[in-house]
Amino acid sequence: MQSDMSPKKTMKNLILPISIGVLSLIIGLWLSQQMLINNNDNKIPKNLDATVLPNARPLVGFNLVEQNGQVFSPEQLKGHWSFLFFGFTNCPDVCPTTLKVMQSVWKTLPTKKGDIGHPELYFISVDPDRDKPETLKQYVQYFHSEFNGVTGKLDEIDKLTNQIGILYGYDEKDGDNDLEYIVNHSAQLILVDPKGRMRAVISPPHIPKTIAANFQTIRLFYGDE
Repeated sequence: MQSDMSPKKTMKNLILPISIGVLSLIIGLWLSQQMLINNNDNKIPKNLDATVLPNARPLVGFNLVEQNGQVFSPEQLKGHWSFLFFGFTNCPDVCPTTLKVMQSVWKTLPTKKGDIGHPELYFISVDPDRDKPETLKQYVQYFHSEFNGVTGKLDEIDKLTNQIGILYGYDEKDGDNDLEYIVNHSAQLILVDPKGRMRAVISPPHIPKTIAANFQTIRLFYGDE
């Protein structure tokens, strides 16, 4: 009995299942990669001198002012990694010391401004009565031209610090000068991922090489998106 299946028909019948098989393989690989990414988001890299959050915490609902007078909101934390440090320009020790440390960190980064994975640093003042945008800009750029100063109303600052767990408070005024006082504040560095989420807390003592190494490990583990 002669078959009615010509070579062309046979080839056509084979192409469809092969195409479906290849497409299924591609989709399967893509899903596996997505699952790996999602699983990484709920895991943490090991052996770090930092507290990494297994579930990154979105930072929302604050409206501050950066050193050039532009709005600083959650949107400004997206698209790049960020370090946040809270303090004030009249700080006698912790703030200048930490910014000096971060100056050294910036010198060891393998990336430059504009490169994928290159972070931003935001020095957020908890002393808005004395730290105006222009004051902050001059202060932070003394340490590095890429550093950014941020300030704002106290209730807006609190909207951010309350989410992060940063504490601060004012000592009593010294004498008759209302502008002579010290602000006590937390000394942690906060690492924010490119989705604008709190990813890690780096507590003192701050050591430049350790911070730089921890950042690169976290960055490579979670990616730049």
